[in-house]
Amino acid sequence: MTRSTVAPFAALTFIPATWGGLMAVPSSTAWSHPMTAANAQTTTMDNSTMITETATASISQPSQRLLNVTFDYQPTTVAIKAMTPEKAQERLATARIDYLDKRERLRQASDELTRLEKTVTAAETQEQQAAKSWRKAFLEGAGQQGKEVRYQQKQAGQWRIEAEQKREMIELLTPQVEWFKIQTQVAQEEFQRRLSAAQEVITHHTLLAEAEKLFEGLESDAFRASLKGLFQRITDDLCNNVGYMTRYNLDVSSEPGERIFTSLNDQEAREVRCDIRQRQYAALGELMWHLLPKTETQQPATLKGIAPLACEANPNELGTTLARHRRLVELEATMEYVPGKTKH
Repeated sequence: MTRSTVAPFAALTFIPATWGGLMAVPSSTAWSHPMTAANAQTTTMDNSTMITETATASISQPSQRLLNVTFDYQPTTVAIKAMTPEKAQERLATARIDYLDKRERLRQASDELTRLEKTVTAAETQEQQAAKSWRKAFLEGAGQQGKEVRYQQKQAGQWRIEAEQKREMIELLTPQVEWFKIQTQVAQEEFQRRLSAAQEVITHHTLLAEAEKLFEGLESDAFRASLKGLFQRITDDLCNNVGYMTRYNLDVSSEPGERIFTSLNDQEAREVRCDIRQRQYAALGELMWHLLPKTETQQPATLKGIAPLACEANPNELGTTLARHRRLVELEATMEYVPGKTKH
């Protein structure tokens, strides 16, 4: 009978990772976490540089006069009112770094948990095979406990111990992976909020600045006179619109133009003038839209989102903010090591 030469998995030893993750490595192998002190310092410097470069990136700035204009048809969000583009970029860069850092630690812990689970499955299979082999050898030897029987029994015991050790490691690591998942989700949502705010602020300022450049120095009397003529045609067109004026019980078949205002009360006149202004703005916007190049435009890299990893939680998986906080407290009560809280 040929003796099996398959050796059991090397014993694994848990070592706390830099951020608190438990990493399983062969006990005979010198383990070094990628985030060594030197690497951590370099990463911190890189992150600081990223924030500085992002915050100081060139952003077109409109004049204060234009910023002070109250627009009727441009929604002004809380972010636009509260932040400058530089501040929005700086806050976004900080959130991006925090999110990427936490999800990388989640990925490492999740990958390790998956590897341990596969190791347990493999060890259990090897244990079953070794147990089957020693029983077969025992029976074929008429009850003699020969060398092959003892060897396969030893193998089965080693695989059993291996599986038990890995199950213990899984028990330790599972709550930490869930803890990482919650922390990553919180960071991801904060990143999304700051991304939306930065997009609002930067696109608003850029649009105003670029539009201002477009019309800067526009002294064409012909253009302004033509624009005045367009606006007058729009006014006359609405005032002479039979269907529109029926709401005010006015007969404009004689095309009275602006003379109809003498037949309107103050409230009705305000409504008509508001509709005229909307049509004038729409006509000007329509003209600009047709003049704009129709080529595809790319969102600046700093304003792009980040696709989630497979190990991250689904948006509705972790429940409300209160539910997450409660779950974090429950997890920390069972964890032997809580990243950032447990002191060595």
